[in-house]
Amino acid sequence: MMYRLSNQKDPRKTLGLTTPTWYGILEIAEEHGWNPMGTILPSWEIGNFWTDPARNYDQDIGQGIYWSSISRLVIFEDALNLADALERAILAYEPQYIPSFNYYRLFGNNVSLNRTQPSLGAIQAVINLCQLGSFSIKKN
Repeated sequence: MMYRLSNQKDPRKTLGLTTPTWYGILEIAEEHGWNPMGTILPSWEIGNFWTDPARNYDQDIGQGIYWSSISRLVIFEDALNLADALERAILAYEPQYIPSFNYYRLFGNNVSLNRTQPSLGAIQAVINLCQLGSFSIKKN
């Protein structure tokens, strides 16, 4: 599955992320000082929300979730705070070389071989989108 992040002012500015990448970015941001304010239900979802029988209301209506199956809106201040935390994460990123067979591979700091970390490019793309202001999150 994927998540699509879309700028609120210009919906043509979108970013598609895999589920593990999005969850990893949220985790990295929290590790670097992001205190999530929580998402809100956007106005375009409110009318359809209560009339769709396929909705899991208990899961989807929850305040503050960043991984709902319906569109959620990240407010301006929260988006900027997320960008700041991710910038700190990039500055703190120190790659380490771990021997693997007869050559070295580049792994992120404190990353086990069983866990993947979002790429610096994905983190930078989220920073760029967050710096534009409020954005919506939709699970595809």
